Amino acid sequence: MTPDFAPDTSALLARLGDAVAFELRLTDRRRLSSALVELRLTGAPPSFASKPGQDLMLAVPVEGGDGSFRRRYSIRSHDLDTGAITLWIDVTAAGPGARWALEAPLDSTIEAIGPRGKVLLDEMADWHLFIGDASFLAAAYAMAESIEPPGQALFVFEVDHEDDSVTPSLPEGVGVTACFLERGARVFTDPTGLLTGLEAIELPSGQGHAYLGGEMKVVAGLRGALLERGLGAEAINAKAYWRDGVANQAHGEPSRDA
Repeated sequence: MTPDFAPDTSALLARLGDAVAFELRLTDRRRLSSALVELRLTGAPPSFASKPGQDLMLAVPVEGGDGSFRRRYSIRSHDLDTGAITLWIDVTAAGPGARWALEAPLDSTIEAIGPRGKVLLDEMADWHLFIGDASFLAAAYAMAESIEPPGQALFVFEVDHEDDSVTPSLPEGVGVTACFLERGARVFTDPTGLLTGLEAIELPSGQGHAYLGGEMKVVAGLRGALLERGLGAEAINAKAYWRDGVANQAHGEPSRDA
């Protein structure tokens, strides 16, 4: 049976290059922490190939909607043999995507478009610095787990609850430095915690690359701090996943309007 894709799917595919549309079936759900829900979905076609750090655009169901309401979620892992895709979804914001992640019935289906995203691991770098919040963990860990020894991975993450400090499974021989900070009373747009963690990290020698993901204003502040520390703009990938107080747009990206 041919999937019943949303009305704007053809237009999206026409401008997204190599991305394809397909139907995924939700087969398993696991609560990883207070903020994170892990979903396992099956049905990715054999031709689908993603790179660590890329994401899927999902047509999130909303009451009275036509399927054109989109949210983007990083691919935590993709099993080429079975076509199964694992997502880690941050449900802190409690928006339509979070509600779907928490409440969608097992065996229900959802339209996916992907792979999306151009923030990929810099394979020429000697060390890799990942900074952000829970929304960035899936992409950061997917990239970090693809680092080849003797590379180094450094993590600075701000979490709302102690149990959100989940860790990756890195290849043997990859050096690891990790700093998790609890947000406490800080507002979501306050970069102080992550900036403090960044200051406490000694950047290794050699060629490095930084990957930033999280709230828009925080990501901008972190990028500025890294530039001040001498990291070149070409060695920084900064990605705003969300914007405090402003719902992401229908295509899944945070609004840039003032």
